[in-house]
Parts: sequence; structure tokens; C-alpha cells
Amino acid sequence: MLKNAGADSVWLEPVMITHWVRGEEKASLKLVNKKKIDLSICALGGSIGTPKGGIRADVIEVKSFEEVKQLGDKAKGKILFYNRPFDRTNVNPFHAYGGAVNQRTSGAIEAAKVGAVAVLVRSITPALDDEPHTGMMRYVDSIPHIPAAAISTIDAELLSKELKKGNVVSINIILSCKTLPDVPSYNVIGEIRGTEKPEEIVLVGGHLDSWDKGTGAHDDGSGIVQSIEVIRLIKSVNVKPKRTIRAVLYANEENGLKGGYAYAARENNKKEKHIAAIESDAGGTSPRGFGVETDSLKFENISSYSSLLEIVDAGKIRKGGGGVDISTLEQFGTILIGLSPDPQRYFDYHHSHNDTIDKVHPRELELGAIAIAILAWAISQDGI
Repeated sequence: MLKNAGADSVWLEPVMITHWVRGEEKASLKLVNKKKIDLSICALGGSIGTPKGGIRADVIEVKSFEEVKQLGDKAKGKILFYNRPFDRTNVNPFHAYGGAVNQRTSGAIEAAKVGAVAVLVRSITPALDDEPHTGMMRYVDSIPHIPAAAISTIDAELLSKELKKGNVVSINIILSCKTLPDVPSYNVIGEIRGTEKPEEIVLVGGHLDSWDKGTGAHDDGSGIVQSIEVIRLIKSVNVKPKRTIRAVLYANEENGLKGGYAYAARENNKKEKHIAAIESDAGGTSPRGFGVETDSLKFENISSYSSLLEIVDAGKIRKGGGGVDISTLEQFGTILIGLSPDPQRYFDYHHSHNDTIDKVHPRELELGAIAIAILAWAISQDGI
């Protein structure tokens, strides 16, 4: 696709990536009246599996790590149920996500410290539906590894209600997920060579991988399409940038960032200077602006392009931003820039079966690509 878009050159750079497989996943709730209720769950990325036959245990609901610490010995042998909801009162959904996501990423670590045998985590989404939302979690080698799964928000509400009534006898969780040896993959790269300072790079990019629960249309199919479209747009108007504009389609952002690390470790980086990197990894909705991670002087330079971006209603430039893949370039003094689309629906779809192409509007997607192309072109002409 990069070749068809008109890139001057296209190539692959190999990278070994994390290989985690999901397998079977199910859970059921046993009530005091002997009724059994199946729960909608999915394993968190990187989780270990349960023993054959699963784990059956009592459940304790918590909303914070402080509550977990206070449980002490009461948590031994139990399943901890993290039920801190996504804050719907927060105007910025990314801030709300940040306020809830640590129970997913670190919940198993904190639970294992007090002797819990597994964790269920309320899906990190404002939506009230029956779709569990997955995502990466972590372990620490010095702390026991315990299985971790996300539970849909509807079933989280149900479980919480039954626990408050004293109706819950136990939960049985069965997961057969496991991590296998790393496998080979590639970063895919294409560029328009600069005419005056080709060694200075303006990077645009997104990540090729997505969580397996959906097709990854917003996360991050949209970023991939927009990065390719930047190349096509610039070539279509028959102009040549002074500095190289390079599209990098990264491997393995979701569960390892191996593509980002591999790109930053390239031998060619000693001969090239990445002056700016623009990442699209926040969905394919209408662009609103950009977040910029750099010093005050360079921020002012980037902010000066606000009027150019107003043509697509993307002129709001704020401090702080960038992206996960391009974060590995910070060591080189690269300006890190992230496209900021309208965020209000993003976490309805994020890391779930809901993230499918019918949720992406072609016009909104194209406007985002145009915004990135405008900014990349301006930087390529003016430098920093």
C-alpha cells in the first residue's frame, strides 16, 4: 500500500515480537440458591492461564490498591474483583481512562501480594454493555503470577449487586492463555525523500497490531491508514519536501512495544536526525488538534501552525502528548506529537469486539490524515 501511495522507497525492518495466545476463557458465578450465571470475561493480555479445571474461590470486591492492602490475610485464596468504574463525569475520556487503568495493568501484582489467587477487573470503558475489554497487564518476577481477566461492565454491575446481597458462593474462572517464545515480525517503512536535508526525518506513524477481540479498526487501523494517506496526499499534489517524510508502521505496540524499541535501536539512527514524530493512535474520529511533547521554544514553533490546521478544525495545539511507539525516540531530542481526535466514543470500542470498521467514518478518517499531512509538510519545509 505504501508503494501504491507513491512512496519513493519502501522496506521492511525485522523485529522479534511477543507471542501470547488467548485460548479458552470462561467464568461462572454460583449463588446461594444454587443458580449458576455465566459471566462475560476475557483474559488480560499477558496473563497466565488457570490450572486445568480452573480456579474456584470466594470473591472480594475492591476499588483501590489501598483497599487491597487493608484486606491483609482476608485476601488469601480469594479472587479479587476490581470494580472502580470509568469516570463518566470527566469531560476528557483519556483522563478518565488514566484514572481507572492501573487496576488492569497492576491489579494482579497488588492482589498477589496479599495472597489472592486470581483477579477480575471491570472493563475500562464508559459503555454499559456485555463486551469485555482486554488490554495489557504486568507481572513482577519477585511476586507470584496469578491469572487476570476483564469482566464486562454489565456483569461487573451484576456481580457487585449480588455480593452486596450476600448471594455469592463462589466464582469459577477458566483461562488457557499462555506466552510462547517470541516470533519474527516487521516494522514496515516508506518515505518521500527530502530534497535539501534528506537525513532530517519527519516521521508519521501508527501500529500494525491490535488486540484480537475486534479487528482494531480504531486502534490502530486508523493510524495505519492515515500514515499511508499522508504519503499519498503529498505525492498527489506533486510537491517535494525539503526534509524526508517517513511513514513507519510499527509492530507490537499493544503487548511489548518491540517495534518501537527496534526502530529506536536502528544503526541508521546514527546517520539520521528525527526532528519530529507524529503518531496517530487515538482513533479515527474527527481531528481536533495535536498534543506536543517538547521544550517551550519548540512548542511555540509547532503552535505557529495552528492557523494552517484550522482548515480541518484541528488547530488546537496543547502541551503534552506524543504516542507510545514514538516515545522511544525521545532520547534523540525528537519532538513527539500525537493527533488528538474527538475522544468521546473511543473507549466504547477500545480493545473489544466493538472495534470494527463500521465504527469508522471515512470522512472523519480522511480529515485526520489531512491534518497530519499539513503538519508533517510544514515541519519538513521549515525545520525546527
